[in-house]
Parts: sequence; structure tokens; C-alpha cells
Amino acid sequence: MDAGRHDPVRVPARRLAWLRAELARWQAEGVIDAETAERIAGRYAAGRRVSLERLVLLLGGGFLGVGLIWLVSANLDRLPPLTRFAGVVLVWLAAAAAGEVLRSPARAEAARLVTVLAAGGVVFQAAQSLQVPAYASSLLGVWAAGTLAYAYATAAVGPLLAGVALASVWYGWYVGEQGSRAAAVAVSLVVAGVVATSAAVLHERRWRPGFAPAWRLAGIVLALAGLFVAAFPGVAAGDMYGSPALWTGLGAAALAAGAAAALGGAAGRREVVPVVLMVGAALLLAAWAPGDGARYAAGPDAAQTLRALAGTLVYILAAVWFAAVAARRDLPALVYLATAALVVFVTVQSFAVFQPLLSGAALFLALGVVFLVTGVLVDRGRRRLMEVAR
Repeated sequence: MDAGRHDPVRVPARRLAWLRAELARWQAEGVIDAETAERIAGRYAAGRRVSLERLVLLLGGGFLGVGLIWLVSANLDRLPPLTRFAGVVLVWLAAAAAGEVLRSPARAEAARLVTVLAAGGVVFQAAQSLQVPAYASSLLGVWAAGTLAYAYATAAVGPLLAGVALASVWYGWYVGEQGSRAAAVAVSLVVAGVVATSAAVLHERRWRPGFAPAWRLAGIVLALAGLFVAAFPGVAAGDMYGSPALWTGLGAAALAAGAAAALGGAAGRREVVPVVLMVGAALLLAAWAPGDGARYAAGPDAAQTLRALAGTLVYILAAVWFAAVAARRDLPALVYLATAALVVFVTVQSFAVFQPLLSGAALFLALGVVFLVTGVLVDRGRRRLMEVAR
């Protein structure tokens, strides 16, 4: 191989096809010659984002990490506490070292996955030795904080996704521990979506742009999950406003959104402000709860039907907005995610809305019409978004 040549960069097949079409057009217009076009095209090759080798290694790392935690928990009475703790720590340190030493990206990702799971084993094993209850949310919080610190120390996206997922589950669990109802958990998820979206804007504009897609993915999933629950009939605020964890989350979201709006420019404000409005919508839906669950099951009245329709409209607008953001940023995977979330929501919400009103064959006919119309409209909308983005 020539000294000046390098292995081709792997890009998605769709993007490579676009590049070759552009090169042919430039060559036809006389902008570049055939040799230059060939040299540019030779720098890239079609590749899949998740190769078979990487998938197998990640599955192996996941099974190894889960098996380690399972092995320790299944033999709590057979092994001395110090032996259990030392064994888990050794596996954790060995996996962390392997993740930094291995040259293959796929193998390094698998080792980092084992590191994250083994860290959880270390946390829970230490808690067991210190007589800390295993069902306390604080243990999950410690695991999440350590995983996020590890992700930033190694600049690895895999541990970042795991850390964000753990932190989100911990926050929802912590809010629920305070005796709050489903509405508080739903609003807390949307609040976490604001924090994640703000982090995506800040990373993209200021620090570690490679982490922005992971935070953006987390923001979409969290916001849509929270609105999914908040839109359901019968979800009432109750004592939600007395939850210190929820107010703390709202404060953190306000600070994060303010920083993103100030430092992210106009594009950052356009992305963050709608998610902040989603928090307001979730709070209004939680506060607006006409009747109770038993009354709704007997047949919704006009106020309950209007509330269900309002929740549906809020969710549809949120999903469409996220799909538009993903399309504008050329992130087709997030477009498909928002599309799938919209289809699932309409499917589930249709059962909740139509089931008290219809029964038997009429219920299936109504749901069939809803599914067909939703599928056609969503698919056409997704295609149109991708065409506009291109």
C-alpha cells in the first residue's frame, strides 16, 4: 500500500450512494475530472453501523456481565463477603483495562460493556457488605454516576448511553419512592428529557460533539415516554406538587435549558424551547383529570373524552417535532424511532379511548381503521420529512 493511502472510511450505503451521485454530477458539469472523482470515491466504502462481529461481542459482553452479577447474587451464602467483593473488583478492573488496551473498536466496546455491568456488581456487593438495602434507589444512582464518569473519562459513547439510561431509571424510581403517583413519574421523565436535550445542544456546540447524538436520543426517548404516560386517561396529579425530587428536577431542567439557550445559539433555542413546552403540557395534563378511573371505565363523559383527545394531540405534536428535528439533522434512526413511538402510542391510546365506547366487532373495525389511517399518514409524513431534509 502506498504511504499516502489509508483504509476506506465506512459510511452508510445511503450516504455513499448520494456521494457517488454528486460526484457524477460534478464530473458531468466539469467541476472535477474522472480521476479526481475516482480518488474521492475510493476514500469511502459502504459499511453497516453494527457489524456481525460487533453484535456478537456486545452480546457476549452483556451475557458475561449479567452472569457475573447473577453468580455473585446466587452464591451470597457460600462465599465469604471479602472473596465476593475482591472477585467482582478484579473482573471490573480487568475489563476496564482491556477496554483501553484493545485496538479493535468492537472488542473495546464489549470490554467497556463488561466494565459497566461489573461496576454495578461492585456497587451492589459493597452495599450488601455494608448492610445497605438492595432495593434502595440510591444504589442505582451511584451506579449511574460512576458509569457517566467512566464514559466521560474514556470518551466512549456506549457507557454514556448506559449511564443515561441508569440515571433516568434512578430519577423516576426516586420520584416514585416519595409516594408520588404515575403523574409525577411521567412529568419527571419529560423533565429528564429537557436535561438530555439541553446536554445534546451544549455538547454539539461546546464540548464533545460526538456525545450529542446519544444525549439527543435520550431526550427523545425520555420526553416521549413521559408524555405517553401523562396522556393516558385517569392520570391525575394527586400529591405530585409535594415531591422535592420533582421540584429539584424542574430546577435542574431550567438551568440546563437556560444554558443551552444562551450558549447554543438560535438552533439550540429552537431545539430546547419545544421540549420545555412539553413539560408544561405534561403538567397541565396531570392537573386536568376529570373523574376517576372507575368512572372512565364505565364510559367517558365529554370532559374525559376531551382530555383524552388533548393528550393525544400533545403526543402527536411532540413526536412529529422530534421527527422533524431528526430529519433536519440527517438522523434517520431517530426519525424511525419517533415514527414507531407515534404508531405505538396511537395503537395503545385507541384501545383506551374506544374500548369503553365500543365492543365486539365494532371495536375491531374502529381500531382497524385507526391503524390503517395512522400507518399511511405516518409513513407518508416520514418519507416527506426525509425528502425535505435531503
